[in-house]
Amino acid sequence: MKFRVGAILAAVAMFVAASPTYAQNVGLKVGVNFADLAISGSDDEVELDEILGNKTGFVAGGFIEVPVSPAFSFAPEVLFTQKGAKAEQGGGTFSLELTQVQVPVLFKANFSSGSVRPFVTAGPAFGFKTSTKAKLEGFSSEVDFEEDNGDEIEPVEFSLVFGGGVKFGQASLEARYDLGLNDLAKDVSEIKSRTFSVLFGFSFGK
Repeated sequence: MKFRVGAILAAVAMFVAASPTYAQNVGLKVGVNFADLAISGSDDEVELDEILGNKTGFVAGGFIEVPVSPAFSFAPEVLFTQKGAKAEQGGGTFSLELTQVQVPVLFKANFSSGSVRPFVTAGPAFGFKTSTKAKLEGFSSEVDFEEDNGDEIEPVEFSLVFGGGVKFGQASLEARYDLGLNDLAKDVSEIKSRTFSVLFGFSFGK
């Protein structure tokens, strides 16, 4: 997994290093995820899907933006992101936590060159699992647990990211949806992630 992440980051770095605009279009993003999991399979798993709700997580990382034309740019990112789902039953909480290093390979369309610039983004993303945990909290000490179940989750997630926002000066505010495409579960019925994110960005270039 570390080799795959390194290879992707090296490829992105080589691409932008060849562009004279690289130093003008680098920045940071931070935000919040509202994540959920879609489960399909047996009746028991469908019932679990019905009670699982959004789990709030953290997302942060860096981005580069390489202009292709005045209206379009290539905008890859490297993000630390927290996904999963949460269910509350009987006074207790059950949660699944999936932490990834994600590499969205995005394309950006800009609709204005003024001080306030709306934009939309879309593209594939590759998520590399760093940890996966199941937690049960709020019950008796004999029932509460935290378990690493990483062996049951696929190491790589492929997803489609799309969204939009507005850039004002060097700052930006963005909302996006991350639609997981591949089954994350190795031994049980299909599990796919669904994540809505709100991100604040700051660019150190134009």
